[in-house]
Amino acid sequence: MALTPRPGTIAVLFLFGAALLPAGPVVAEGVSEVTVYPDRASVTRVHTVPIAAGEGVVRIHPLPPGLNPASLQVRADGLEGLTLRHAETRVVHGRDLAHPEEQQLTEMLQAAQDERRRLADGRQAQTLKLGFIERLTENAGAVEPALPPDQWHRAWGLIGDGALEALERITRIDEALRDVDSEINRIQRELNALRTDRRDTLEAAIHYHAASAGSARVTLDYEVPGASWAPLYEARLDTASGQMQWVQRAEVRQNTGESWVDVVLHLSTARPALGGRLPELQPWFIDIAPPPRASPRREMSALDMMAAPAAVPEVAVLETTGFTSYYRVPARVTLPPDNREQRFLLASGELQTELSARAVPALSPHAYLFAQTVFEGDTPLLPGPVNLFQDGQLVGRTRVATLPPGAPLRLAFGVDDRIEISRTLDRDSIGREGLLRRQQRLERGYHITVHNRHDRSLAVTILDRMPVARDERIKVELTPATTKPSERDVDGRLGVLAWNIEPAAGTREELRFGYTVSWPEDVEGIQGLDPAWR
Repeated sequence: MALTPRPGTIAVLFLFGAALLPAGPVVAEGVSEVTVYPDRASVTRVHTVPIAAGEGVVRIHPLPPGLNPASLQVRADGLEGLTLRHAETRVVHGRDLAHPEEQQLTEMLQAAQDERRRLADGRQAQTLKLGFIERLTENAGAVEPALPPDQWHRAWGLIGDGALEALERITRIDEALRDVDSEINRIQRELNALRTDRRDTLEAAIHYHAASAGSARVTLDYEVPGASWAPLYEARLDTASGQMQWVQRAEVRQNTGESWVDVVLHLSTARPALGGRLPELQPWFIDIAPPPRASPRREMSALDMMAAPAAVPEVAVLETTGFTSYYRVPARVTLPPDNREQRFLLASGELQTELSARAVPALSPHAYLFAQTVFEGDTPLLPGPVNLFQDGQLVGRTRVATLPPGAPLRLAFGVDDRIEISRTLDRDSIGREGLLRRQQRLERGYHITVHNRHDRSLAVTILDRMPVARDERIKVELTPATTKPSERDVDGRLGVLAWNIEPAAGTREELRFGYTVSWPEDVEGIQGLDPAWR
């Protein structure tokens, strides 16, 4: 495919295949812009390359080994009459690469190792010499029995001078050996660093035809795996003012095989893995069940599995694809391909909250501070963890689901020690009732007290539950003495009750909660009640 650009236009080439490449000039990498998705990245590289008149080829290397060839797009501009003929890619194995400095470092290493051997040989010679001198002193009488006493002083001087000279030379050789060993270690570290980078890469060759020589700007866009980002939130509540600072951060990692140095970084909420293919529903057949056959249970299970409809992929994550957004990280950034975690601030703002306390006295005697507000961001929130801070102190961690702008945001912070709650059992009985239709009847009642020790009134929500019958023969009712609940089946949870109260500063409020469970006398037991009442 060839596109001949008119003056001022851009030549575009889409790459779909891979082949061996002819020789050509190699252009250094130049990543300029990166868009990171939750599971991959889109990279833009820009190179200014010399163009010769006529037919030619530009080779760009290295490209990351995980690059998806089907995603590769090539554009060129800046030179009139430039036509992109075709492009090819190939894998360049790390063992085939030779760094320009490697040969020089190898020669330096060989010379240093030769020098070390020469020094080691010299040290060994001096050690032999010193050993010979020591043996002379040990056997002086046997070696020179006729040596007159007036010559001993001169002999001792010669032996001492010889030993001193040998020791001094050994010392100088040891110092030289330390220097040579240090140089050898340095060269080996540099060589290892070069050889460590010898990983498989991709190389692209762009074939062109140019009416005249000059230079052009070649831009490559491609998709690579090995990169991801995830949201991380902070909720910082000031209980005195009721203000909550909402902080959005991005945790970015990349291990794509290429360095992103001084790049423009975008973070996208889009999920390419989910796009382009709608989950398909398979036919759902029903029929009259055939009469049972006398066949092994294992065979029936296998047939049932074969007849079952095809599994439909989980689609809950598709909610995210409707809220695609881009974040641009301030300033240019550098991300090396080492999978390290880097965090960037995306947004921060103040939200006015309504403070209250919530408690589940059946499970815990503590009340928890609760903040409710409306999320007023410009873009939806992705699901992610939230670090909770109350008056500057870390009090816990939770998660938020996908949240569109304008949706309520409710967060439970730390324990509110100034709200005291007690729940006591004041009635627990079982008996029979009725004359004609005898029934068994269980009654339980609780007394709940809420003491507000704050210096101001505070809304408090008390949550409790009553049994839910799954059989129509079982009747469950609230007792007449029960304080009327503010809400039933809270958040769609059957049997969960809520009482919303607002005790004034320093005051107590009391709630009564009771229920009865009745069932026919001929029913042996009720599953789910305490063992004593079955």
